[in-house]
Amino acid sequence: MKSNFLKIGTVAVATLLFATTSCSDEGIEAGLETGEEINASHLPKNVLNKVLELKMNPNEFEVEELVHLDGTVSEVIVTSGDMAMDKERFLGIPASTEGFAKQYRTEFIIDTNLHPEVNLFVYTGGPILVDGEPRLIGFSAGAQQGIIDALENWNSVRSGLTLKAEFSSNPNLFDENVHETFIAVNLTLPGFSGRAGFPDEAGNPGSFFIISPIANQAAPNVPDAIEHLITHELGHAIGLRHTDWNSRQSCVDLGLEDAPSVETNAPDRIFGTLPSIPGIIEQEDSIMNACFGETDGELNFFDEFAIRNLYRRSFSYYNY
Repeated sequence: MKSNFLKIGTVAVATLLFATTSCSDEGIEAGLETGEEINASHLPKNVLNKVLELKMNPNEFEVEELVHLDGTVSEVIVTSGDMAMDKERFLGIPASTEGFAKQYRTEFIIDTNLHPEVNLFVYTGGPILVDGEPRLIGFSAGAQQGIIDALENWNSVRSGLTLKAEFSSNPNLFDENVHETFIAVNLTLPGFSGRAGFPDEAGNPGSFFIISPIANQAAPNVPDAIEHLITHELGHAIGLRHTDWNSRQSCVDLGLEDAPSVETNAPDRIFGTLPSIPGIIEQEDSIMNACFGETDGELNFFDEFAIRNLYRRSFSYYNY
């Protein structure tokens, strides 16, 4: 039986095996203090203007290229370390919104009437070139097992949301009418990391997630860590935000960040899950914490409760 650890009161010292930031699709808390210096020269003007219009912190945003399986490139806006949104979608956010994402949930979740099954396309083939340079490669055998384990994690909850995967070495078989999400290895990602899109306003799941080459190569030697990473990124793609969004305490405990910080705009807490209160209530083993070290790669009780609450078809099975 897997054990779940809830930290209440004191902060325990974490043993660091693999430390990784999780992924990214969400907005940044409003309310920059008057006079605060904004170092936003890295953002294109139109993106910077939208960030300021939404009363978010420009320092929390990056613009990155997303390489698709056909070799085309688009731009995505990345925040909170590993969550991403298509640039045009970001620029189209109404100024009246309090952020672009709301166990904490994103602003939008998957419409299971439109998507009774979410079909993932897992690329397993050779390099995909952009301007003659390799930018994407396929999942290793170890990382493919991580996909299988991650699907089992979410599907075993019996939430009413079903995830399936097709593995192929032929990128031309990816069909947007069949596969809602594509998965590949991005050769430009650093460390043991990933990125994921999140559900959109039409009720579609995140359209992609990617992992780093280090994670891909290390997967056979650290099966629990790769299972954790992929389960986490899938969590973003199906509608979950970071459990410790308001402190990133998991990253601080692991020594990856110097001090607590607040991620993008305050999200909605999922009914029935614990709030994150730094130093008082912390879920050390949540799969959706921003960073992780030693792990069994499994969901904790509140991760399970969260996804079951979002997709309620089998909710009565547990008689809550």
